[in-house]
Amino acid sequence: MGLIISTGSSCTESAGGGGSVGAQLTKTGQTTSYRTGDDGDLEEGRDVDFFTLPSNNPFSNKDRFTDELGDSTYTNNIVIDWSTYNGTDVLGYYRTAQGTDVWSDAVANALVLSVSTFTSGWRLTNMRELTNLYKIGNRSMNWSPINQGAGNTRFWTSTTLTGYTNQPFYGSNFFGGGGIPASQRNIWLGCRNFTVTGTTLT
Repeated sequence: MGLIISTGSSCTESAGGGGSVGAQLTKTGQTTSYRTGDDGDLEEGRDVDFFTLPSNNPFSNKDRFTDELGDSTYTNNIVIDWSTYNGTDVLGYYRTAQGTDVWSDAVANALVLSVSTFTSGWRLTNMRELTNLYKIGNRSMNWSPINQGAGNTRFWTSTTLTGYTNQPFYGSNFFGGGGIPASQRNIWLGCRNFTVTGTTLT
């Protein structure tokens, strides 16, 4: 028999085991509709909205973004994105832009980033990790707690254009692109995976 797909976020195979193999993509944050069937009309994706989870995070609230203590003070400028939580690990960002570096230096400097007690494990965001922060309704990353401003500033990613080792992808406050020379100087954001044990992140 084939796959039996439920109307929820998981699928199970009728023979040979199986189970949930992933999660639905998050909503883009666009809420304005310009015609029937567009993103603002359908608002496809998981989560209630761009900022609200459908169920509680480990800190017993539905906030998609918190700091590493489950609050919204962001003393260490660490932003945890609970939409990426898989029951063990969660993705977090250091929201303070770094640079301005050529691409190779951005990759190297991200690897030695040290923030508060989190002294290792950091890396340069890849293209998907960076675009995960775009709230399309704002056309930018200019929303709390990311607060990257409304200008068209370029951010390096660790992802390169296939076949062009010297042309990495970049993101900006408006959206991303690729194929710019690695010798350019741009700012960058670091991220890391945090292991979650109860309400403690390491």
